[in-house]
Amino acid sequence: MCTVTYLPYGTNGFILTHSRDEKTIRSVAHPPRTHTLAGQPVTFPQDPQGRGTWIAVGPHRTVCLLNGAFVAHRPGPDQPRHSRGLVVLHSFRYETPEAFIQQYSLAGIDPFTLLMAEYGRLTELRWTGKRLAVSEIDPHRPHIWSSVTLYPRPVITRREGWFRQWQHQGPYCSPTAIREFHLSAGEGDPENAVQMRRQNQYLTVSLTQVIHLHEQTELVYIDLIQQTTTQQTLLPDYATV
Repeated sequence: MCTVTYLPYGTNGFILTHSRDEKTIRSVAHPPRTHTLAGQPVTFPQDPQGRGTWIAVGPHRTVCLLNGAFVAHRPGPDQPRHSRGLVVLHSFRYETPEAFIQQYSLAGIDPFTLLMAEYGRLTELRWTGKRLAVSEIDPHRPHIWSSVTLYPRPVITRREGWFRQWQHQGPYCSPTAIREFHLSAGEGDPENAVQMRRQNQYLTVSLTQVIHLHEQTELVYIDLIQQTTTQQTLLPDYATV
């Protein structure tokens, strides 16, 4: 459950920013660390409960997750095969989005939206639990997504309006500016604001930002519960050449 924004940045670069909304009773996530997956370094924060993640940065792409596809769904009687957060990590076993789409089995996984951001390319996958819809999104335009499990269509439309309004307020294409949007947009509507709190049951617990520019990748992680911020520059081979 979350909010994600995408901004084109420089020549084929991008800023991907993810606000993670979770239940107040869920365990605090581990901050980003670099792990070796399928022989490559992948950096991600980790959910200690499902052992997966909501965003991960590899050598050639950044992958992030939102719960739900097109509409909110009700959990079925059967337990999911595994956490949706593991799908993010499993995607790094495949060299291309096409290989992942063709070869990875989604049977038994709850609905989700997956974004795969590369230099000059942005791919959106929506899994309904029965059907996979794949779209190529214009990587040269700003975009926003809101998880359908927490935000019904009228609220999603309102949030899209906040995003458009923010873009028209002045120079917006910077990591600091979009972080401020994620922390302040929708003030006065705490249940639906980008940094949200709802009936002490759900709240925005962290902000994760990936900045790809030229041959450099930076990762910013703000733990809103513990009020800590970490920022790291990843190795040059994280950038696609």
